[in-house]
Amino acid sequence: MWITAAVGLVWCVAVGAQQPPRTQPTFKSAVEVVSVDVTVIDGSGRPVQDLRANDFALTVDGESRTIASAKFIPLNNPERRAAATPEDYTSNVEGMPGRLIAIVVDRGSIAPVRSKNVFTAAAGFVDRLQPADRVGVFSLPEGPNVEFTTAHETVKAVLQHLDGQATRAPTPKAIGIAEALEFERGNRMAIDETMDRECGGAALNGAGAAATGMSEQATCRRQVQDDAATVAAATHARARQTVNGLLGLLERFGSSETPKTIVLISDGLVIDGERALLDGLARALASAHTTIYAITPEPSDVDASQIRAPQDLARERVVRETGLKLLTHLAGGELFRIISDPDASFARLGSELSGYYLLGFEPAPGDRDAKSHRISVTVLRHAVEVRSRTQFSVESATATDPERAIAELLRSPATATGLPFLITSYAFQDPGSSKIRLLVALEVDPADARGKLALGLVARQMDGTTAATFYQPSIETPAGLNTSKRSYFATLLLTPGPYLLKAAMVDEAGHRGSVERPVRAYMTRMGRFRATQLMIGGDEQHGATPNSIAPTVSGSVRGQLHTYMELFADGPPGFDRTNVTIEIVPAGADTIVDRATAALEATGTDPLVRAAAASVPLRLLPEGEYVARAIVAVDGRRVGTMTRRFHLERGGQ
Repeated sequence: MWITAAVGLVWCVAVGAQQPPRTQPTFKSAVEVVSVDVTVIDGSGRPVQDLRANDFALTVDGESRTIASAKFIPLNNPERRAAATPEDYTSNVEGMPGRLIAIVVDRGSIAPVRSKNVFTAAAGFVDRLQPADRVGVFSLPEGPNVEFTTAHETVKAVLQHLDGQATRAPTPKAIGIAEALEFERGNRMAIDETMDRECGGAALNGAGAAATGMSEQATCRRQVQDDAATVAAATHARARQTVNGLLGLLERFGSSETPKTIVLISDGLVIDGERALLDGLARALASAHTTIYAITPEPSDVDASQIRAPQDLARERVVRETGLKLLTHLAGGELFRIISDPDASFARLGSELSGYYLLGFEPAPGDRDAKSHRISVTVLRHAVEVRSRTQFSVESATATDPERAIAELLRSPATATGLPFLITSYAFQDPGSSKIRLLVALEVDPADARGKLALGLVARQMDGTTAATFYQPSIETPAGLNTSKRSYFATLLLTPGPYLLKAAMVDEAGHRGSVERPVRAYMTRMGRFRATQLMIGGDEQHGATPNSIAPTVSGSVRGQLHTYMELFADGPPGFDRTNVTIEIVPAGADTIVDRATAALEATGTDPLVRAAAASVPLRLLPEGEYVARAIVAVDGRRVGTMTRRFHLERGGQ
């Protein structure tokens, strides 16, 4: 049977051409405008949805730019639910991907116990998100963390068990953060006021005790000074810890233009004297296209670590909130204060996140220089509020550092669509080991059909651990290729289990594409056999020769359907009285419209391994959706079935 050499072909990287898939997306690899995401809400926090491009005004570094388009992107549409279920192949341009929402808990700022209701409300917020939304939980300064996932139950469980961990060494004097900062600034009036309050009662008992009284007062004043310095130092350290944690998260996001949201739960961010920290954070927010919303728990008048509460509690709250307000302003978000009902704050947040505008503006020559630029967006309508970041940066479309670009795409949780492609996978047993060889097949339609492409793959376990990687810095187009469609094949060696596969591609012009696909890297039990997945291909697949088969990526085939799978017997009698039948049925039906018997042939010297290969003529069948079923039977009794959906295209022979 001529298909039995299939595995020999696909274990190495190959390049080829295919016919367009049945649901070919609209490929637009070159983007002449710069995209900016903007939220416009009414007084109730609901997104305004009927704005046009001429309703917006946009400036870059104070100079006006022409807005070419304004598209409202709804994010709570029930149609988005379909995106949560992967098909036989995955595209980085088809369908609406889920939102990327990082819930960042600044545990170092939150006192234990008192904010448990906030974490419970956060879990309820996750419960109301769309199934396709990917959510992560990241704790500062340290775990627990949950990587971005659509497994919302896992995220909710972590949130419901979180607690604050803020600690403060007890100080004899009731020195608040606001007062400590005044000491640091050298505000003589504020310092004297605090000193008089804390030390004004030091005894001066009679003429003979004057010296002793002065000594007690001096000791008290030194204690106040020391306490103020301790409080200020701890406050600055906590702010740096929070900002550095956010910077690390933004670095992981990469420079993808996919909008991302951080929900920061924090008891405060004091940035007095630390404005330089926020300058770097603003640039990182612009590069990562990330918005930050902050939720601050209801303030508490009690601090168990302190003998007495600070005197001016209102002033303390203002100091704690100032940094959060500035942060959310830079990030195009908002600060929500929880007064009594945390669910109300999260409901308002959910409303604001339910849709945004994607503005496309025509950049000036210097806008695409990867540097940070000031941006301002206004709306020519009354009674609405605009949320947008204050800075943006866009890399040059011709910037080409393939290895760095691939690494960034694979690290980022976002999907890049500048270079659209399709991806699918097939799991096979690795000969001579218990591991799985995951065959990854990709189809791309680059802007330059003759240009080189860089390809990178990473398979991660469900906890985010990297299991395997692949990188090809330069794949050239083969001579004689007469179509722009190009196919690539690569393999990853994996321990059996579930993985999240991410693929990234970059062309010579700097266009980038990436996509994620959940994969199952394991064999399927069928009675006394373990079976690989069913691989399919058609006559038009590049590389289909009398000794090989290249798998289809999109599932589209013409002429004949070629199928291939492998069976591994547990032991003798091996394959006695075993047969494999390939059945073709219309999708959604059970009527067999064609069938063929697969030949069982040895793949090497191992007597317990057989390849089951077959070709099914499809010339008499109408174009449409079908399912190929490989039926494995022993003594006429079915022991297992492996299926693969495909689309038959009319016109092929």
